[in-house]
Amino acid sequence: MIYTISNIKEDIKTLSAKQFYIKYLLRSDNWYFENILDYHNNDLIHAIDDFKCIISDNLKINLNCISMVGSGKIGYSLAPIEEKLYRQFNNDEQQGKLSDLDIAIVSSELFNKYWYLLRHSFSPVYSAYYKYIPTEIYRGYINEKYLSNIPNCRKEWIAQSSASKKALTANLFIKHQITYRLYRNWEDVEHYHIQSIVQIQNNKLKTYINPQNHGGCANGINV
Repeated sequence: MIYTISNIKEDIKTLSAKQFYIKYLLRSDNWYFENILDYHNNDLIHAIDDFKCIISDNLKINLNCISMVGSGKIGYSLAPIEEKLYRQFNNDEQQGKLSDLDIAIVSSELFNKYWYLLRHSFSPVYSAYYKYIPTEIYRGYINEKYLSNIPNCRKEWIAQSSASKKALTANLFIKHQITYRLYRNWEDVEHYHIQSIVQIQNNKLKTYINPQNHGGCANGINV
């Protein structure tokens, strides 16, 4: 089922944060697969299973540890910042940069592995990245952009992640950039998204930080 922006705005006013999280982010409905890839009914279910299997096989994790989030999931951004809230998923290059597909990877093994590499890769040269990492680690996740930009992590991460992205393009014709985020456990996934939903409900929105001026970081938000 594809939800309209009116549905989303009404539900964020009337549902609890937990109810909204379950309805829009945990259910199997997927805006990208329905609206961009044009899968429906049983074909939709099979395509999402194929999507998860490709990532599972390449990252060596259980397929139940994979979930699409962000605007690819529901069609609109739920980032609790004024400039991004309710922004529609962009599939038109003439309208600017194409939207990314944000994928939550829930694996304590991968989280601990790359947190170890980040700890042992610190250098003042990369302080623009490291000043954001502690807050995100505290909240139970690691953004892929750090793994891709810090040399001692980059080789390991690219070797592990690039095959899955190529396979998704080749087998499912996904043309949008895949962005992974490693979570420690499902409780951290839930807490992160519910906290963001509560911010929206309470109208406590952040101001966008230009990533070009801050080492490529923009609050780490991908809901």
